[in-house]
Amino acid sequence: MAGGAVGGAWAWRRTVVCGLACVVLAGLCGCGGKPKKTKSGGSATNEKLPAIDLDTALAVDDGRIAVASPSGWTRLPRSKDCLVKYQPGPKKSYPKILVTAEAAPPGFAEVTAENHQAFAAGIAEGVTQALGKAKPLKKPVAVTLGSHLGAFWGIPGSAKVDGISEPIERWSYAVVIGGRMYTVETRAPKGKVDDAARAAAKAVAAALAPPTAATATDDAPAAAAGEAASPLDALTPPPAAEPKPAEDSKPAAAAEDADK
Repeated sequence: MAGGAVGGAWAWRRTVVCGLACVVLAGLCGCGGKPKKTKSGGSATNEKLPAIDLDTALAVDDGRIAVASPSGWTRLPRSKDCLVKYQPGPKKSYPKILVTAEAAPPGFAEVTAENHQAFAAGIAEGVTQALGKAKPLKKPVAVTLGSHLGAFWGIPGSAKVDGISEPIERWSYAVVIGGRMYTVETRAPKGKVDDAARAAAKAVAAALAPPTAATATDDAPAAAAGEAASPLDALTPPPAAEPKPAEDSKPAAAAEDADK
């Protein structure tokens, strides 16, 4: 693909990284062997990633892809801003890991050794356009994610916490599978995304695969608009829904017996 064609094909990048432009406008299976030392987020032939709990695999994106959580992490209720969302545990609200999906860019229905660098360069172009004068935390680079060829980058962002805009960090891995581009992002308040969080997100990206007949599905409806209006507002879990009052006035004890 010629350089001009690549640039034109990436005009769509304004929507790629789960609202990069919105970030600016808002303020912005474990592997065996001995790991080689590598810079955070990079790749190494014998790199050891956190274990993925394959028992948590869930078919999402209309059954196109199976996503599994890092071992010990908690899956949060569905929301319209992403396919699936995890946090380290029920009482630790960050860093978050979010998985989003969109159509692969024209000319990149599959990322191969031949177009891998062009794929990363296209993402870099989109990041630059979205951030404007702001600087990325890490410029997009081509990386290997398990059996996938993808890209890795980091950007600053902001989120409202108790009504106050707070700076956050967003670190992302993107891969193309079955003509769809999946972005796995870890985010947390500024300075709170460490190597372990990036490695967990990388492990999720590396484990992405088409679902099997045994893969569980999530039939629960997504949260209504407003419960998670923006991916930037997702640093804390949504409040639990209040239980609906009983339709009749049965005594509490009788109601409990009916539930048994």
